[in-house]
Amino acid sequence: MNRSPESITPLGSELGRVLGRLHGELPVPLQQALQLLCAALGEGHVCLDLNPLAGKRHGDEPLPKLAAWLKALQAHPAVGAPGQFKPLTLDSAGRLYLTRYWLYEQQLAKRLLALATAPLEAGDPARLRGLLDGLFASGKQQPDWQKAAAASAVLQRLCVISGGPGTGKTTTVVKLLAALQQMADGLLVIRLAAPTGKAAARMSESIRKAKPGLALADDIAAGIPESASTLHRLLGSLADSPRFRHHAGNPLALDVLVVDEASMIDLALMAKLTDALPPHARLILLGDKDQLDSVEAGAVFGQLCALRGYSAAFAAQLQAAAGVELPLAPQPPAIGNAIMLLQHSYRFDANSGIGELARLANAGDGVAALMLCRSGNFSDIALHDAPLAHYRAALLQRVEQGFGAYWQAIRAGDAVAAFAAFGRFRLLAAQREGDGGVNWLNAAIEQRWAQRGWLNPRSPWYAGRPVMVAENDYALQLFNGDIGIALQRAGRLQVAFEAEGGSIRWFNPGRLPRHATAYAMTVHKSQGSEFDTVALLLPDNKTPLLTRNLIYTGITRAKRQAEIWGPANVLRLAVEDAPARNSGLADVLRSAG
Repeated sequence: MNRSPESITPLGSELGRVLGRLHGELPVPLQQALQLLCAALGEGHVCLDLNPLAGKRHGDEPLPKLAAWLKALQAHPAVGAPGQFKPLTLDSAGRLYLTRYWLYEQQLAKRLLALATAPLEAGDPARLRGLLDGLFASGKQQPDWQKAAAASAVLQRLCVISGGPGTGKTTTVVKLLAALQQMADGLLVIRLAAPTGKAAARMSESIRKAKPGLALADDIAAGIPESASTLHRLLGSLADSPRFRHHAGNPLALDVLVVDEASMIDLALMAKLTDALPPHARLILLGDKDQLDSVEAGAVFGQLCALRGYSAAFAAQLQAAAGVELPLAPQPPAIGNAIMLLQHSYRFDANSGIGELARLANAGDGVAALMLCRSGNFSDIALHDAPLAHYRAALLQRVEQGFGAYWQAIRAGDAVAAFAAFGRFRLLAAQREGDGGVNWLNAAIEQRWAQRGWLNPRSPWYAGRPVMVAENDYALQLFNGDIGIALQRAGRLQVAFEAEGGSIRWFNPGRLPRHATAYAMTVHKSQGSEFDTVALLLPDNKTPLLTRNLIYTGITRAKRQAEIWGPANVLRLAVEDAPARNSGLADVLRSAG
């Protein structure tokens, strides 16, 4: 979850003290810029854009006019122009960076452009056309964006595929890997990865389920891996260090890297990932551009998707390879050919209120979103328009109903049934702290269970307690985001975790890595997960965390029913709030076109 500016301000003060020891007392304009820059980093921005701030007030202090601000910063020895490698970098557009982030941005842009523009011998076009026609024979949508994405991944070293829930990203990636392997006679080394252990496990399961439906030759099927790793494990995390074992001087041993849930990857990690690729490798990024951005600084995936635009030469190449006609852009950026958007949802059709509300959220139409929720035209969307104090009792009653089947499975001691039931209903909150936040919800629910006599309020552990792992433990093979459920087993309390093939792994509670109770979770933590029914709780007042991306992400975790609990006006304001993270990455990539 993004941190508030107030929690970042001490970092600005500490950085100011360090620079002060090196260069003497800092001028007030630089002190103000440092405070604002560190606050911006905490909110996910890569840099501080001085232009909209200049001449305004920050707290009780006025900020300098832009010309005066730029002059004061440029005159200080701690601030340099791009490439001067001073502690702070100020570019010609009025963006102020910690130089480390400016370097990440430049490094990533250079590597992405190299991937996007590298010449590549894709093989016989007629053979590729035949393979794709066979793999996508059942495609009925026109244009067939899944087929176009697969062709794009074969024709280029970089392919970025975005699609919402139910648009077929997993199906597409399995088919494109089959096409790649067949064009290379099964000789490619392919690796799969994701930002979190939960996402990696889900990717592995999805590919295992999708492969048998393709009727591939044994050698081709064997060349499509079924196991994904976390990015940190792939790159080789070094203890107590931000560095990795794999980098440009020690690249990964692979030909193709597929990364799922790429919208969760921050700027620094994406820069290190691309740096570790061997020169000949292909990179395929999968994600949903409309989901929440990474927790740390950057919005790389969304910024890449915004650069989509196809050249006439590439459109002709893809037409020959896949029979799909692409719309042309007058002056597409060099990276534009690599961007593919899957646009048809097989889950949310015209009769889906969830799908329609998601579309309105992405469009930023708050008034229409409220009208839809209030219309009664869709049975899969419900809005409980009231502040928390008014609906608290009704919410807890709804929670007890939602977890009814779960508690039946707990009482029966059936771990498999408990996990199945737990996935049917989930509470999502916009924030962790405060009334209506995750911590408040979990405490209120446990208090409800205690009143029912289902747990001992004096003990943190009880049969039925669900927990979410908060850090990776490679020795135990438990990862950030994994869900465990405590159950009585052989006369003692143990915690069950789902494993491959539907089996269960058991752990003593004391062995678990850092964890928290998980009846409710933040929308951030829910990314990539799916539940039959979702209850999304909004705070009583609009906060910076409440944006259209959060509303979209929250409601689209639901497969069948999405409930929104909170004031209608807060929902409208959230839908109308378009987050925009400050960064120069898109400008660098666009100017190279």
